[in-house]
Amino acid sequence: MNKLTLSECSTRRLDETYIVVYAIKNEINIKKGDYIEKSDIYTLIGIDIKGYRQFLNIYQDRVNNNRFWLDCFESLKSRGLKNILFLSVDDNRNMKRTAKIAFPDIIFVDSLTDLVPKFYKYSPERDSKKLASKLHLLYTQKTLTEYKEEMKKFSEIYNNVIQQKLISKYLCNMENIYKYSQNIRFLLFKHSANMEFYDRIRLSFNSNNNYITEFEEIYDKLGTIDNYFGFISFKKREWLWILNDIIQLYPKIDFI
Repeated sequence: MNKLTLSECSTRRLDETYIVVYAIKNEINIKKGDYIEKSDIYTLIGIDIKGYRQFLNIYQDRVNNNRFWLDCFESLKSRGLKNILFLSVDDNRNMKRTAKIAFPDIIFVDSLTDLVPKFYKYSPERDSKKLASKLHLLYTQKTLTEYKEEMKKFSEIYNNVIQQKLISKYLCNMENIYKYSQNIRFLLFKHSANMEFYDRIRLSFNSNNNYITEFEEIYDKLGTIDNYFGFISFKKREWLWILNDIIQLYPKIDFI
């Protein structure tokens, strides 16, 4: 039995609803003629109502094309997608603007795969996983009071001028996310598998010795779907808690 490739998965039928879609941004090298140019790509990975991680597609950003992301979202809808409840994304304004057109009720949340590299660049940690865990803790405390205590510790550790500017710029609206239950936040900021995928692309395509000449090469070099996707590692009981909280937020959507 043959395994699905990522290229084949990029055209398959999608589920109607994804609780969260992670837009994982990477910078890659594309060779054009004698020159190597850097380009941003976004991998869209959705979590379905059963808790399974699904590859939606990979897109090369078009910053000068205001309709580009709208066309991408319409393409996803043509494959059966109706609802994206949460979109985990960086500050890509075109993506957010057009996502709101395609899915009017969509909610945007921070992307840890975007935040971790920003902080890691100016932090003393040798291992980015330690920093990712600290950022993850900020988003997943049980109460707002506990979050404030954790943020105080974080600010005391990362206290130089650059780090404080990063905190004020990227972590200034953290309290807003605490209107959602801890169970939901555990899902929205489930970072480990996403960071692995981010690193896989970064190490494969982001050096002068690693580049592609055609965008479609990405699908072939990343291999089959089994290398990256599957259940998101919540226990059955934990997933039921998450789904229960989601159903209360969206009573009109059929999750059962």
